[in-house]
Amino acid sequence: MHRDEAEELLRTLFSDPAAAGARALAQLVPDADPYLSSIGHQVVGIVLREEAKAEESLASLRTALRLARRSGDSDRVGDVRATLGATLARLGRVGEGMAQLDRASEEVSGLALARLLVRRALVVGFVLARYEDSMDDLRRALPIFAEEGDRVWEGRARNLQGLAHAAVGELEQATAAFEESARLAELDDHATAVATAVHNLGWVARVTDDLPLALARYAEASERFDAIGETSTDLVADRCDAYLASGLAAEALVVVEEVLTSRPLLPPERADLLVAVADAALAAGDADRAVAAADEASRLMKAQGRHTYRVRADLLALSGRAVRGGDGAPLLRRAERLIGSAREVGAQELPQALMLGARLARHVRSARAAGLADAWLAEASSSRHASTSAERALGWLAHARRSELSGDQGAVLRACDRGLVALDEHSATFGSQELRALSSGHGSELAELGARTALASRDARQLLRWSERWRATALALPSGAAEHDPATTADLAALRAQHQRLAEAAAEGAPTDRLRARVTRLEQSVRQRLFHLRGSGETASALDVRQLLDALSEDDTTLVELTEVDGELHALVAARGRVRHLHVGPAATAAKAVDFSLFTLRQASRGRRTQVEVAGSRLQQALFGTALDRLGESRVVVSGTSTLQGVPWGLLPALADRPFSSTPSARLWLRARRSTAEGDRRVLLVGPGLGSGGAEVPAVAAQDPAAEVLDGSEATVAASLAALDGASLAHVAAHGHFREDSPLFSSLTLADGPLLVHDLQRLERPPHRVVLSACESGVMAPVGDQELLGLAAALLSMGTAGVVSSLAEVDDAATVEVMVALHASLRSGGGLGDALLAARRSAAGDPVLAATAASFTVLGV
Repeated sequence: MHRDEAEELLRTLFSDPAAAGARALAQLVPDADPYLSSIGHQVVGIVLREEAKAEESLASLRTALRLARRSGDSDRVGDVRATLGATLARLGRVGEGMAQLDRASEEVSGLALARLLVRRALVVGFVLARYEDSMDDLRRALPIFAEEGDRVWEGRARNLQGLAHAAVGELEQATAAFEESARLAELDDHATAVATAVHNLGWVARVTDDLPLALARYAEASERFDAIGETSTDLVADRCDAYLASGLAAEALVVVEEVLTSRPLLPPERADLLVAVADAALAAGDADRAVAAADEASRLMKAQGRHTYRVRADLLALSGRAVRGGDGAPLLRRAERLIGSAREVGAQELPQALMLGARLARHVRSARAAGLADAWLAEASSSRHASTSAERALGWLAHARRSELSGDQGAVLRACDRGLVALDEHSATFGSQELRALSSGHGSELAELGARTALASRDARQLLRWSERWRATALALPSGAAEHDPATTADLAALRAQHQRLAEAAAEGAPTDRLRARVTRLEQSVRQRLFHLRGSGETASALDVRQLLDALSEDDTTLVELTEVDGELHALVAARGRVRHLHVGPAATAAKAVDFSLFTLRQASRGRRTQVEVAGSRLQQALFGTALDRLGESRVVVSGTSTLQGVPWGLLPALADRPFSSTPSARLWLRARRSTAEGDRRVLLVGPGLGSGGAEVPAVAAQDPAAEVLDGSEATVAASLAALDGASLAHVAAHGHFREDSPLFSSLTLADGPLLVHDLQRLERPPHRVVLSACESGVMAPVGDQELLGLAAALLSMGTAGVVSSLAEVDDAATVEVMVALHASLRSGGGLGDALLAARRSAAGDPVLAATAASFTVLGV
């Protein structure tokens, strides 16, 4: 092999490292020419380094250096020494590596010097976090590459330049550098470099708070790396971070754990991934795993001299220990050391470290600890003017905590509200309803502090405002029709077909493992793609209590809203121009009463002897105390917490004989109240496999000949969606499948497969009112912080005014009678609350009928 050919192999080896290594071993390493053999050993050493074979890599590079000296070519010596230095640094031996790099800089010139400067810039900037020094080296190197026409190394230099610009906040320059790096790489069809540039453009999107774009670019980069059989640990760590910012802790942990065990890792790679594991484990509630991973990462980074990056590992380790509890004084001392280190190296994690330290200081009773808490909160509060929503929210939380220490309730509430506004803006960037709901968890501390402060103010209106401030915000704005891209549409069609094949295989007793795996892959493909949708940027307005009270008075309605503060349940009763507050009792007691009531209903619907009245009285006492004692003749709308949505309200003695409805939030009720139907088109749908055969539909249709009926093979997903679009009333008698693991894949079974929540979200005009008569079809899952997902939640989010659904197993024959009575009332002009009251009255005297009627509830109006 000629020298020019050997140099080109070295220059472009990252386009196919395995092939380059094999060729170097076969043709260059055995060559008698020390120059050529030196190149061969250098290529092999780099490939071994990328395979995490540290000692073999260093041995090969030292052989290359010895041969380079024998060749008498100073540029060859300097180039090998630069590779050796960069490799030592990547292996955590930073001091040795920098010594080799600095020595090499004295031995080379021209193109060899430019390549050395890029290697040194990588170590200086991204091991030692000295970004300005890194950019100085790159500025020297880039003109040389341009003059020599070396696009490969110019692209690498541009990529590093983009990383350095981003690290110091120069994001426009970073984007330009990454785009130029991608352009140069595409000219030479260098797939790895293109994937790296796409990844880094995703990182810029993440830094600029554009999470949907970041997730999309990370997914594209991951696909590009997968296509060439490579794994980028940097990309994995960044995807983990983006998932966590989106509220996807479980997904983040899975992604990083898989890569941690998939191949041998260099020590710095392992350390970085362990930090990601600790972050994800902490978010997922596994403090022990977080502490173990963070401690190991910290030890590795200390040995590698990566003191700036070690701060994050130590922060996560201390956070995990704080979650686990323990003696406050030792943890506070750890926090002091951590904050000192963060200040010393200028770590971006300093605000989080200050907040953690202040929280720990509050548990240590001493004047010094109190002083530290105040000082640290004051310092952390400067983040309220930061560029990203998460940082601003953290700064406002610090400001609120400091105001709390000084006893200024007004300042606490203002700061909490400003922090939640920042997170509202963050949530509004998501087009995915799931991400909007899940990301609400980031505001839980602000919302809890605001509610606790409002409670202490003894102002019932203030408490109602704060009960609503962070409740069902993902549902508070109507979500427009989501037109799916062709790939998502195809995946949903394939998913429906797979479900049909799965049902057939299960019925025949055939193996289903492969079919289930295919379903899971398709669901993940759809879910991931929807994460990339951009939101409108519109945020929900706060509750106007005066407007609410006026609306309630107009409708002669009482709102009873439940809110939980520090494990205690409180009731807020709004009616006749005023708001009353009553303390109810432990939230845990209420949860047990709900479970007992649902069990009682299930037993009663099966015809078994039960104590339905006892269950109802116990439920009313546990949920409301005396809050329902002075309702008079008014209608009632109940708003429970997210964990108290599946309550059979019809069992409560105070509600059983009056029209009532429930709502996830008062804001949602106000919006539903303003909603009007377009025309008077009624639709009745029947799905397959029902025990009753959908018997209520013919009975209802017989009394309502104008209603459109889709039954049997006619009730396909496409036909049903067309019928539902713009309907004034839709009655769906179809098996409902609630997916607790992924609520937006909850479905209704139709003739050709499941109609998913994702399908419903494509409707241009959601049905005005919907009746779901099958068992448990209206179940919703609490997610994030006071958010809900599921079929009924999706309909409300889209703008459906009201949904009737069952909360428990119901008797098929009894359901027919209940539904006939409900529809008769609706045709006479009553609302859903009136209709369900009529159904309960018609069922009185028959235990099974009464239990069935009580199992249905109204969401909305």
